[in-house]
Amino acid sequence: MKHVRVTARVDPERAPPLFDRLANTPDIDRARVLDWNLTSEDAMLLFAVDGDPSPLTDSAPEFRGVERCEVSGENEEGARVLVHVRRSAVPIFSCLASALDAGGLIVRTPVVFRDGEVHARIVGDPGPLQDAFERQGDDIEVRIDEITSTPSVDDGSTNGLSDRQREAVVAAKELGYYESPREATHEDVAAVLGCSPQTAGDHLRKAEAKLVDAAMDEVGSGV
Repeated sequence: MKHVRVTARVDPERAPPLFDRLANTPDIDRARVLDWNLTSEDAMLLFAVDGDPSPLTDSAPEFRGVERCEVSGENEEGARVLVHVRRSAVPIFSCLASALDAGGLIVRTPVVFRDGEVHARIVGDPGPLQDAFERQGDDIEVRIDEITSTPSVDDGSTNGLSDRQREAVVAAKELGYYESPREATHEDVAAVLGCSPQTAGDHLRKAEAKLVDAAMDEVGSGV
């Protein structure tokens, strides 16, 4: 059994508006598909949106193929957003649906939209998915990041840390912030990052929340 990590990038000049909002909006750090129903042309996708969901929710009904967009839960970190969309209107979704229809693979959730790319994890034969992407022509560029016989322990596609959050976690780890008893404080981390203790604490809290979300997604509880 193959476990494959795949990254797809859509030509920014040809990207459908829904994809553009999910993957390229500065106010959205990351959008993850937590669950979906792609069995019919009228698809439903449940997203976890890290950041401000309004660039997506305010404009989505105007996008071609989007029937409606509903916020199902919101907090200071982001929101859960349910999108009803005609899958043929978004090449990424139509490719995934075609590959699933062909059989021989499972596309695992979360599927992650971030920094102009889509990151997916596949169990099984990646051939049907590659074929589906190739049929889309030059609009979508696909690369295989990893093929293993076991699931990847370090799945960088799911943690979604910003560069600054990653720096904060690395500094905290090196300083002993996560030791028991704790050997460093927010002030110590702030000194390494060159920021205030409050900002260092914010970076760590947000990074830790994303890592917990990724761990919960991995065991099927990230809803």
